[in-house]
Order: sequence, then C-alpha cells, then structure tokens
Amino acid sequence: MAKLLAARVAWSNADTALQIHGGNGYALEYEISRILCDARILNIFEGAAEIQAHVIARRASLRRL
Repeated sequence: MAKLLAARVAWSNADTALQIHGGNGYALEYEISRILCDARILNIFEGAAEIQAHVIARRASLRRL
C-alpha cells in the first residue's frame, strides 16, 4: 500500500512541477524532465498502479473473512 501511495504522490507532485515550468519542463536542461520520467516509472515498475490496487483490495477483502 505504501508503494502505491508513494508512486501516486510522486506522479502528482511531478505533474504539478511540470505545470509550473510549462513547456520548459520537457526540456532536458531542466531537472523536472528527469523527475517526471522517474515518477512515471514508479507506476509501471512491479505492475501497473491499477493492478496493485486490485491486489490490495483482494487481500483486504480476504482479511475480513
């Protein structure tokens, strides 16, 4: 659950930072372009965020039984 939350927060913050930088945020001269790529990889690495959410929900429902 922590990994899913961290990945979502990282992506949200990177996206906000990109909005602040505007078109310059995509330029390789700015660090935000690398941060945005890194944040995107967090959502893909070890399964997509949607799959992680399904796994968490499944495990949570099993605990209720």
